[in-house]
Amino acid sequence: MKKYIIMFLFSLLVIFLTFYSLYDENSFNIMIENVTSIPVQYIFILLVVLCIYFVLQGLYMKIVLGSLKQKITMKKGVFYSLVEFYFSGITPSSTGGQPVQFYYMTKDKIPIRRTYITLLLNTIYFKLIVLVLGFIILFFYNKYIFSSSVIYSIFFIIGLVVDLIIVFVGFLLLFKQNVVQKMFRGVKRFGSKIPIFKKRLERVDIEDTLLKYKDEVKYMKNHKGQVVLTFIITLIQRLLLFSVAYIVYRALGFNNCSYIEMLVIQITLQVTIEAFPLPGGTGISEHMLKDIFVGLYGAIMADAAMVLTRMFTFYIPLIFSGIVVLVYSIKHRVFKNK
Repeated sequence: MKKYIIMFLFSLLVIFLTFYSLYDENSFNIMIENVTSIPVQYIFILLVVLCIYFVLQGLYMKIVLGSLKQKITMKKGVFYSLVEFYFSGITPSSTGGQPVQFYYMTKDKIPIRRTYITLLLNTIYFKLIVLVLGFIILFFYNKYIFSSSVIYSIFFIIGLVVDLIIVFVGFLLLFKQNVVQKMFRGVKRFGSKIPIFKKRLERVDIEDTLLKYKDEVKYMKNHKGQVVLTFIITLIQRLLLFSVAYIVYRALGFNNCSYIEMLVIQITLQVTIEAFPLPGGTGISEHMLKDIFVGLYGAIMADAAMVLTRMFTFYIPLIFSGIVVLVYSIKHRVFKNK
């Protein structure tokens, strides 16, 4: 708990330094004036998009766990998605999201093997979607990559490589039993040397866990319909969040840029920040968006566009998910040792 409080405070510091580096008092006031002038109906649309985003993630959790014979409510599925978003947002390279999500799910007595498959599939889906869209942009819509800073172009390529490696490793862990077997045994061997984990790991029957894990993967292979359905749900979910930039574009009164172009900008940003070990890509996201948006909006309106886009793709959901997780954790004493 202390670790994540520190990460939250560090995230706030990064956000403060980012905006401090972007604005002086005059430009900050102009930006705020433009941000607060957008029509209320667009704010409503953006909030609805965020709600649908988390509902779809909750639906994914419910369907996958249901196919593994583990029933959860839709409410619980949405909560797990909020946990993942919040802890991904406050940890470098989004590394904290799924481990803490795993913690909450096992706290709810969802078997480790089912939790593992559910979260691994979600990682593969997301990285595969970003990877495919990233390569499409690289070959067909690369003007936003190579017309901006050289450093952004380099890190876009690095981001693609990172996602490619993650997808490859994910498929190995999901479908190659010998890889999973070596991984489990390696974890147990390493963990047994650490006093705090030794007793717990001694009670784990690796062979029994692997046998049950194999049964679960086999069950997933026999339910290809659910796999396709959940992939489509994840695709729609991600495209919704990537669509925020276009909604902001229209909210600010612009209409010369197509939906596809705005989608390309958001995906380019997502791939690029994969290579930066900063919480939520904070700092690089704002600077990169502002550089790209100057050509679309002009110097003055680019500030408002960047802030609104980041507000609805990161800051608002981060604050909301953080409040929900905090209230739940206090109410259920999640981090209190019994």
